[in-house]
Amino acid sequence: MRNPAFSLLLMSSVLASSLVHAEQFKGVDGQTVELGPPKRVVAVNSSLVEILFGLGKGDTIVGTDVGGTYPPEQEKIAKVGHPYHPSVEGIVSLKPDLVLATEENLTPATAAQLRSARIPVLILENSAKDGIDGLKRRIDVVARLFNVQEAGKRMTQELDKQCAELGKKSSAVKKKPRILFLYAHGPGEAFVYGKDTGVHVLIELAGGQNAADFTTGTKVLTAEGMVLASPDAIIMLNRGLEAVGGIDGALKLPGVALTPAGRNKKILAVDNSIRWVGPRFPQFADAIFTAIHAKPQQ
Repeated sequence: MRNPAFSLLLMSSVLASSLVHAEQFKGVDGQTVELGPPKRVVAVNSSLVEILFGLGKGDTIVGTDVGGTYPPEQEKIAKVGHPYHPSVEGIVSLKPDLVLATEENLTPATAAQLRSARIPVLILENSAKDGIDGLKRRIDVVARLFNVQEAGKRMTQELDKQCAELGKKSSAVKKKPRILFLYAHGPGEAFVYGKDTGVHVLIELAGGQNAADFTTGTKVLTAEGMVLASPDAIIMLNRGLEAVGGIDGALKLPGVALTPAGRNKKILAVDNSIRWVGPRFPQFADAIFTAIHAKPQQ
């Protein structure tokens, strides 16, 4: 017969071992979760999905929103709806041990519903906050969450390296081009993105000036606003440019044809995930920089 004292000691040892790896994490909403490295994660925000895969923890993602396009492996992950309106029922059905989201993608009401279902929810700061510095903070939190701090350190070091190289390129250019982002679902209504957005971060990283920096957040595009912005170049999501009928369709949007970008047909397609600051942002910015400063073909 097993010694009762030994059994009690063994149980205490097991409990202590499980607690050693548990850590407290406080979200931007003031709510705290305490857990060890999660095994079933629903990640709401494509940048968080990319961070998890970059840290070697993509296999823990059991659900995400439909906004992501990268890496290709994410296509096989269950989808829980729109990035700004994820389905509570869909998330609950996946039985996650953690929902990881950024501030702009999970409302307090949705978070409360999930917590009422006894699902831990950790909300990180808005993905546009403080640009690359904010991204590095989110990488650090996720790395600590999974106890892979070295992988997180390597990721942030690579970001620093890429941003430094971009900075050298940008400093060699005398004039900052005025760049405007247009978000459109089709030939009808379109929106511009001002300050306090991921797109603003991208434009500045590419060595440009946000032509819509006279406003914050997103605003409906008007002909007057477009002329006021007077962009040298316009960027649109791949799917957005396709939805309006390509460059010719974009030129028919309010005021576009009257701008330097419109007259020179300097309208560029960018990755569909650029609204959320993620690990590939330096690559996106470098591609924009190259396209904008490329010499016209003779």
